Amino acid sequence: MKRFNQTITSLLIKHKIDLLVVSFLSLFLPLFLYNLGSYSLVDFDEAWFAEVALNILKRGNPLVLTFNGLSFNEHPPLGFILMAISFVLFGVNEFAARLPEALSAFFSLLLLYFIGKELFNRAIGLGASLILASTVWFVLRARSGNLDAVFLMFYLLTFYIAIKLKYHPLLLIPLVFSLAAVLLTKMLVGLSILIPITIEWLIEKQVISFKRILLGIFLVTLLILPWIIANTYLYHLNFIKHIFYVGLRPFGRITPNWFDLGSSLTFQYLHFGVRKWYYPFLIALFGCVIFIRKEKRLVPLYGLIIFLLFGFLSNNKTEIWHLFPLYPFLALLTSFFVFQMFYFGLRILNFSSNYQRKQISTFLTAIFLAGFAFFQIYKFKNEVRLFDQDISGLAYTAQAARNRSEKLYLYADYFLPSATFYSQKQVTLVAGEGYSLVDFIDNGPKPFLLLSEKWKMDLDKIPTQKYELLAQHKEYVLIKVR
Repeated sequence: MKRFNQTITSLLIKHKIDLLVVSFLSLFLPLFLYNLGSYSLVDFDEAWFAEVALNILKRGNPLVLTFNGLSFNEHPPLGFILMAISFVLFGVNEFAARLPEALSAFFSLLLLYFIGKELFNRAIGLGASLILASTVWFVLRARSGNLDAVFLMFYLLTFYIAIKLKYHPLLLIPLVFSLAAVLLTKMLVGLSILIPITIEWLIEKQVISFKRILLGIFLVTLLILPWIIANTYLYHLNFIKHIFYVGLRPFGRITPNWFDLGSSLTFQYLHFGVRKWYYPFLIALFGCVIFIRKEKRLVPLYGLIIFLLFGFLSNNKTEIWHLFPLYPFLALLTSFFVFQMFYFGLRILNFSSNYQRKQISTFLTAIFLAGFAFFQIYKFKNEVRLFDQDISGLAYTAQAARNRSEKLYLYADYFLPSATFYSQKQVTLVAGEGYSLVDFIDNGPKPFLLLSEKWKMDLDKIPTQKYELLAQHKEYVLIKVR
């Protein structure tokens, strides 16, 4: 017991700075967790994904995903499995649906710090984490029931383990599991992490035998194969084709205007997603080029950033959330550039010794980026739903349909997943069926339940004697047609 206590004490002393940084970054936990379950799930993609996760529990099959009685092949299963586990632990509610994303975002901050520390130094790692934590779209997605933060956590974890592999060869197995987790969250885009890993290993002259590489490929394949086999068996080659379609968006290929990238949709999305960090990102992206000869470990970051930017710029199907994997690597470049500018300024001033210049640059980088980060968070605090208290009309009325035996219909312009998740029933969309709301109420398969916006009922002047009002909230009503 004494030896164990001595070991723990030794580790605490050895890693005391890292523990202080982790404690400091823990201050950002409320940014991700506060008020997380106090507002209804958004139809796309929160309620959609939450229903897919809930069906894992109902059907007991984590490999073949379904939504509203139909197959769901938009994404691999791991993110939904984590959400399903959260439902088991905390109940089927908004908080549980969003919790895996929120925790993954926090762990992404920690991983980015340790990546920056391994590549450069602690100050750059901490600075990058501060930048990421104050990126508005990162916080928005972290507080929603999506897959982006879960994907990013495994993405960064895979890169971090790959960096450490040089010093700890036994980390090959954790690397395999982490890479498999990336691919089981978002398939094709997850493969892009192999670009910085390969460049990093080449720069660091990481020697990995061909036999170990084959073993790693075999194990990763073995881990993702059950999902592929289960779905290919059911849906045949259409499943494989759909994976490539979702990942590559082949019908959206365009030739970008290389002379006017700033006006491209990709850079507009980047600007909107990172706000005040946009111009520092651009300055660092070009400014860090001058340091490549001195600091070779910038090359893996550039390799990934260039690859992802090219992919986004050359596809008109790019959405703002697709840029998510760019944020941490641009944050690393920006933090590195800020540190170098402080260091260079102190050197120009002939300020003290090299060691002291580094120490002062570390302090100035942390203070400057922390100040900028907290200012940015203050500016967007009302945009990330930190203080929202809201139950949507559809969520409230759909929930009133639970445990009822009648079939549930949704009269709307397009399908709304909230109807399925909150009612926990299979829902049939009736809009666009060729008849009006009046016709459906008169000729539908009675008795049935109907969700509709109240104004549509009023517009068609539906007589109240034709239905029983079961629930009404805001703009939605749930009625029973007898």
